[in-house]
Amino acid sequence: MKRILSAAVLLLCSAGIIFSFDFGLLADQRAEAENELFTYSSALTPWFSYNGGQGLTVYLSGLLSMDYKKYTDENSGDGWNNPVVLPELSRFAIGYRAGRNLFVEAGRVGYTDTTGLAAAGLFDGFRLEADLPAGSMSAGLFYTGLLYKKTAEIIMTADDVNNYAQPWDWDTYGASRRLLTALRWNIPLAEYHALSFEALAQFDLNGSEETLHSQYTEIQAEFYPQSRLGIILGALFETMQNSDGGFSAAFGAAGRLKTDLPGTLNHGLNVTVKYTSGNWNDTFAAFTPINSRTQGLIFPGSISALALLRADYEARILSTLAAEGTMCYFFRTFEDPGESGSVYGGELWASLAYQPFDDVRITLGGGAFFPGLGNIYPDDTDTMWKVRAGLAISF
Repeated sequence: MKRILSAAVLLLCSAGIIFSFDFGLLADQRAEAENELFTYSSALTPWFSYNGGQGLTVYLSGLLSMDYKKYTDENSGDGWNNPVVLPELSRFAIGYRAGRNLFVEAGRVGYTDTTGLAAAGLFDGFRLEADLPAGSMSAGLFYTGLLYKKTAEIIMTADDVNNYAQPWDWDTYGASRRLLTALRWNIPLAEYHALSFEALAQFDLNGSEETLHSQYTEIQAEFYPQSRLGIILGALFETMQNSDGGFSAAFGAAGRLKTDLPGTLNHGLNVTVKYTSGNWNDTFAAFTPINSRTQGLIFPGSISALALLRADYEARILSTLAAEGTMCYFFRTFEDPGESGSVYGGELWASLAYQPFDDVRITLGGGAFFPGLGNIYPDDTDTMWKVRAGLAISF
């Protein structure tokens, strides 16, 4: 009897260890049609997680993707291309929480700057978070050269543009090599409001003749005057130094209003405004982010020298069905001597997401960008449209 009881106790004590491991596989299929291009993408994402107790956690995921493209434009070549099998290390993070006030994470970890204008994505390095009596502090040190260039989208100089455009191979796989340092202080105000300060710097390690170092000073305030209403306001100032010893500056601002709408339907509205400076004179240059993410689902421009006004509506129609709609307008924030106008145009997008089971998700979306609603593109520019369907299954 004692042996049976001892075995039962041992099994219960080891259950936490047995069930601290978890792993799976995400299969993602997507088909996308736009003006003169049809793309089919297939991706497999294996992942593994471990909670060792005593504050230790491990997460590892990879990505193996293939893209098939079919062009209908005669100049691009009609027909399917040979697919490229692309391997990536998506996220690898080892985290350790020491007590209740200190957390350290190392590996390929996620980072987004305070305003979201300068940097966002996965970066190799480590970050530290500490809770203090006067708020919380976080610090990070990251390197970008081991990331896949098309995922990282770090395009800050002409050399970065050339490297980004090269066909995939192991010699041109990596993103622009840069070192990032970040320090943030989050201060709670009253019960629901908050104030954040951040200093971010990147150093060019590419070793080419053209270099660019930049620093970003950011501030952001969050206010919740009502339980259903949130207001977020942020500003950023950038300084840059190039290889010729030249100095320039830029700035940006972002605001967001988010509210839960009344009624029996679970729905909400977000209104976003973003603005960054353009090439104005010898001192004020175009804002240069670290990650050049496109700001529209169809519109191809990045946040550099751009202003936008966007409204996002989200609704949970059923427990398994969600809908989203987006309207956005894009503006140029500088005068181009060779072109007239300051409005790129407007974009509309709508999508549905159906999740009948926890491990199955089906999405369908489509929209268009209308250059005719602006005055920058030539009058005969065609409307840019896109339709996208996706199926994700988790095993």
